Amino acid sequence: MPSCRSVLACCVIALAAGGACAAELSLVSGNGYPPFADNALPNGGIATERVLATFRAMGESPKLAWLPWARGYQLTLAGEFDATFPYVPTPEREAAFYYSAPLFRSPHYVFARPSDARLASNFKDLSVGRLCLPFGWAGAPEVQRRIAQGRLVPDRPETLANCVRMILLDRADYLIAAPGIEAAALAEVGLAADALARGPSSVGALTLHLIVPRKRPGAAALIRRFDEALASLDKAQRADKAPKH
Repeated sequence: MPSCRSVLACCVIALAAGGACAAELSLVSGNGYPPFADNALPNGGIATERVLATFRAMGESPKLAWLPWARGYQLTLAGEFDATFPYVPTPEREAAFYYSAPLFRSPHYVFARPSDARLASNFKDLSVGRLCLPFGWAGAPEVQRRIAQGRLVPDRPETLANCVRMILLDRADYLIAAPGIEAAALAEVGLAADALARGPSSVGALTLHLIVPRKRPGAAALIRRFDEALASLDKAQRADKAPKH
């Protein structure tokens, strides 16, 4: 018998068979986003570990699939999965999904060839130069605004590693990413950590979230339960770290 991926599908099958509706949740994430999500990382990365711990605190034991980002996102939107993570807010996504409370806050920086003199100014005018931003990725808020205004038209390859290659081949000038993600992209290409240089200060921070399709039955309630469990875990962790007298 094929497995049920969505809660709604499982409930229909269970009710038709005269049983109770107790379907397990199904989640999906993607690779290549260290230290947050990658099935080659310990526990799938720190975002994966945090999401699964939160669901366990809710009394849930969800199944987790690893798929290419675009496919996992579209299948979640279509109801094949109950939720996906980690995603940053964009107007398009917020129209289709409920967002959890932040899982992490991730500062982003400009990275370019060490010889690029503009790096010292942190590319304050982000419309100067050729930005590489992988397909499906969202930049920091200022980057998103400039893209929406048409003042910035990024190249959109499939991966950040491809952005690194484009910069080194002089097909792009810079990328914007969290340091850990940029370091992983350099390693994937087989380059040393100093192959690209980092701007002097953050160009903004992105928050990472679990997202649930708005059209999923019980979506708002699921996000509310998740946020409550996440807050309880955070409170417990703060208590554990507090000085003991």
